[in-house]
Amino acid sequence: MSTNADGSENINSDDMFKILIATDIHLGYNYNKKRGNELDDSFVAFEEILQHARSNEVDFILLGGDLFHDTKPSQTVLLKCTELLRKYCLGLREIKVKFLSDPEVVFKHCTYKTVNYEDPNLNISMPVFSIHGNHDDPSFGATGSMDLLSTSGLINYFGKWMDLTKVVIPPLILKKGSTHIAIYGLSYINNQRLSRLLRDDKVDFLRPTEIPDCFNILVLHQNRAQHSEYGHIPENSLPKFLNLIVWGHEHECRIMPEFVPHAEYFITQPGSSVATSLSESEAKPKHVGVLSIIGSKFKMKKLKLKTVRPFVFDNLILKDEDIPTSLSHASTMDVYNFVDQYIEHKLIPKASLQLTSHPKQPIQPLIRLRILYSKPAEVFDTIKLAQKYCDEVANPMDMIIFRKVKASYKRSDLDLSSINDDLEDIAQALCHDSDADWKKTVQDQIKMLFSLDEHKDKLSILTVNGLNEALNRCINRGDPDAFKDIVNHQMKKTISYLEDSNVDTSNESISKEIKSFRDQRLEKHQEDQLEIQELFNDAQLQNRKAAKSVLRTDIVDVISSDEDEQSDAAPAAKAARGRGRGRGRGSRGGARGKSKKETETSPLDVTTISRSSGVAKQTKKLAQNTLQSCIGTSSQNQPRGKICFIDDSD
Repeated sequence: MSTNADGSENINSDDMFKILIATDIHLGYNYNKKRGNELDDSFVAFEEILQHARSNEVDFILLGGDLFHDTKPSQTVLLKCTELLRKYCLGLREIKVKFLSDPEVVFKHCTYKTVNYEDPNLNISMPVFSIHGNHDDPSFGATGSMDLLSTSGLINYFGKWMDLTKVVIPPLILKKGSTHIAIYGLSYINNQRLSRLLRDDKVDFLRPTEIPDCFNILVLHQNRAQHSEYGHIPENSLPKFLNLIVWGHEHECRIMPEFVPHAEYFITQPGSSVATSLSESEAKPKHVGVLSIIGSKFKMKKLKLKTVRPFVFDNLILKDEDIPTSLSHASTMDVYNFVDQYIEHKLIPKASLQLTSHPKQPIQPLIRLRILYSKPAEVFDTIKLAQKYCDEVANPMDMIIFRKVKASYKRSDLDLSSINDDLEDIAQALCHDSDADWKKTVQDQIKMLFSLDEHKDKLSILTVNGLNEALNRCINRGDPDAFKDIVNHQMKKTISYLEDSNVDTSNESISKEIKSFRDQRLEKHQEDQLEIQELFNDAQLQNRKAAKSVLRTDIVDVISSDEDEQSDAAPAAKAARGRGRGRGRGSRGGARGKSKKETETSPLDVTTISRSSGVAKQTKKLAQNTLQSCIGTSSQNQPRGKICFIDDSD
């Protein structure tokens, strides 16, 4: 680097590092699930990131964890990831970065302990360095997806810890021209554990003594926001010799470096490249950054991702809105119509503004409208709106959420950022509500659960009406056979329909016809409900249950009578009664044996159906799977002469 006659600095590109910074790619998130027309949002965004790295001719890519969404990604997800890495990271381009660290130390957990671009068997044109996050954490001592990519030579995997009693972090020391950088990697560790290690001074950073002017970068993947006292890593708790921290795990994009006054370093938080939750922070524009470093100076250039699915998050405070009403006060239908117009004329046009004309950008937007209400009458069923916008919105079933606020609140007192939707959903699922709405029932929740598209096919033989009525009879009326009765009835009804429809005995045909019959019953909701009521009120069924109850009562009475008379009886009478008692006990044993046999018989063992056809067997199997599924559904102050961040305005 030299100085021109006008005093400006002439930067030599041979001395400057260019690094693409990204975190939380979450490859495989929502893959093969129906969320809009596209199935691979994460891969589309990852390819755009790799394209940015190539077009900006960066020296390498630095990732901050959570490359994968799952600890054990599917083979398809691994395949698509390796295809993209081979496409953009292999080639004959010269790497001008020298690796000065001992690879046996920094890659001691890897099978091949070398940086990939120095491996004579590989042609690397764009190196990738990465730690692991909490989603792709292989857990202690295990092999994970990052280990596989490391062994393949596509990624330089660092920062994996095998001993969590004391963490010693050696740096990756890289040199380009006259500039040296040291990259410290701290893969995900339980936040409470890492917080305790930091407080106990059991996290050591090894510093290169022979390179005093090294630019020090830390890459970590932890909670930055305070969730509990020790459930996060305080921003100012890390060593002050660091120059820049690349903070992963937090999905809100805050890519431009922020100075921490008491620690004298900067923090950059790239955020995620795909929205994995419908939160307000995820709705902010997604960026990656190109970090340029020369000597002790650095600059961040943010690059907006153009392939990200449009996402609009909005809060609607009903109390502050002028809702047209047909009565003296807003009814449920008035609120419904107002919200419908709000989505159509405000949110969807707002989402269309996020379209970038990129050919691979998904068109269907994510919409999340958080409605804050104070009166129960303002809450409506969202299913109808979901059906209306199912072709326009990627998430129609969870497009709207309701949050209750006190009627006496003032808008200035309402802190919308303090509302945690995840915690609210958990509290609602556990019925923990300070202003409890006792009109909510388990039956309502069952209806809501099986109205979702992803759960609809879990009920094929049973109907929601039948399941709810059986639950009501079992709990409120003490009927232990309610579920068996409804399963038997609806199985016989389904088999009868299948026989009349002359369906063949292949599994696919039977399953398709059963679902068709299920859909017909859903359309005739009231008829189905009346039929179920008639079933449980059937006189013959009630007589059979009453007879069982009387039989058990008589057995108990015989036993009690024998035991009461035994002490006063004559020896001869004792003998007679002994024989009678023997018969009584025998009867008791037989009756109990019969009762036990009935109990041990599966509730799906329909002995009244004498058909042995493939249709009946297949229907019975589907009913068993259905019931098991139901049971199954019932985690700036500038630093003091140390480093210099060059803003775009400088």
